[in-house]
Amino acid sequence: MNLLLHNTLIFTNDTPSTVLSNHAVVIQGNQIIEIGQEADLIKKYKQYSRIDGKGRLLMPGLINAHMHCYSTFARGLTIKERPRRFGEILSMLWWKLDWALDEDAIYYSTLIPAITAIKKGVTSFIDHHSSPHAIADSLDHVERAMLLLGLRGVLCYEVSNRDGAPIAWKGLAENERYLRKCQRAQEKDSCYLMDGMVGLHASFTLENETLAAAGAMSVQHGKGCHIHVGEAPLDQQITFQNHQCGLVERLDQFGILGPQTIAAHGIHLTEPEKDLLAQKDTILVHNPQSNMNNAVGRTDIFSYLQKNILLGLGTDGMCADIKPDVRTALWLQKHDLHDSNAGWQELEQVVLHNNPAIMERITGTKLGKIKAGYLADLILVDYYPPTPLTADNFWGHFLFGICDADVDTSIINGQVVMENKQLVGIDEEKAAVASQRCAERVWSKF
Repeated sequence: MNLLLHNTLIFTNDTPSTVLSNHAVVIQGNQIIEIGQEADLIKKYKQYSRIDGKGRLLMPGLINAHMHCYSTFARGLTIKERPRRFGEILSMLWWKLDWALDEDAIYYSTLIPAITAIKKGVTSFIDHHSSPHAIADSLDHVERAMLLLGLRGVLCYEVSNRDGAPIAWKGLAENERYLRKCQRAQEKDSCYLMDGMVGLHASFTLENETLAAAGAMSVQHGKGCHIHVGEAPLDQQITFQNHQCGLVERLDQFGILGPQTIAAHGIHLTEPEKDLLAQKDTILVHNPQSNMNNAVGRTDIFSYLQKNILLGLGTDGMCADIKPDVRTALWLQKHDLHDSNAGWQELEQVVLHNNPAIMERITGTKLGKIKAGYLADLILVDYYPPTPLTADNFWGHFLFGICDADVDTSIINGQVVMENKQLVGIDEEKAAVASQRCAERVWSKF
């Protein structure tokens, strides 16, 4: 699609970043090809389709660096037990829920957050899926829902030995099948929206043989692993009890760490373990709302940033929209450290620059900037600044205004997937009704 966007206030998110008025952005195919004076580009590209932004803010789409779409069906679910510790939350809620998922449930539990994501300005998910009774082709069902909306994604299946070795090996096979599928698709279409990783649950539910196989698969396909690390103390405790070593050291022994691997959470790690993550250039993703909800603690984001670890932000399935976690991450650091200045610049770096850098490292795609040569993943936001907006104060506008503003138009990979707040190619109400029926079946199994 060839498209020209004009009459907007443009936040480029480039380095150094720029806020532009009286400029236009030109998209050819899936890439941004030019940014320049509006009048000049309208004349130069008069055959291109146009979107009049009507003075709205144009900025890069947002990225959720750690998501669990399947958690959608936990919304409104009542459980008889009252879990108090993290292990009980897993066994009484999440491990019972993922057991109840079938093919339709995988699809609809992805479709609903995908809808929300686009409506809220999130254009990419890095998702982590689990459905032990419906493993084969499960990532295709996640993909099908995301592609219906035109959402960009990186998918993996969560391998674990908690349900026995046969199910763990099925999970490994699903990861390998999907990695091969994505590689074939990318060979035919360089614009393919999806990519894969090797999914793993956490050290304390994984046997040595499983980790060895996952590490070998990661090397073979040149793709990193996506694993929970140090989310709660029991990850350390059970790992040491069963294997007589720390969990990060154990992961390193099996080749799980590396530049393309995502370690989610990282709350309960020692400084030497953080040093090892830094040495291996492993990515770490912070998930503040989930951590507070599970009462597992606060990630010391400053210690990771000081070690030059690529730190990102995700939601861990709490919601599709990343913006509530952006605010929570900042307020949490300020509150716990009793420092009203804590985290301001750090979180700006994490959200606006590191999350796109994570996607680029994993997939090779250039995202997160309005710049020639970058993929056209853009959002038009109903934000009309009540005070001057500059590159220097954009983050303040983001936190206290843009986060509350509606998204009018979303463009992903050069395609308009929502315009005038209307999603393309889907009836939201029908999707919600079908999801409710599916959820009732899942809840009856639960």
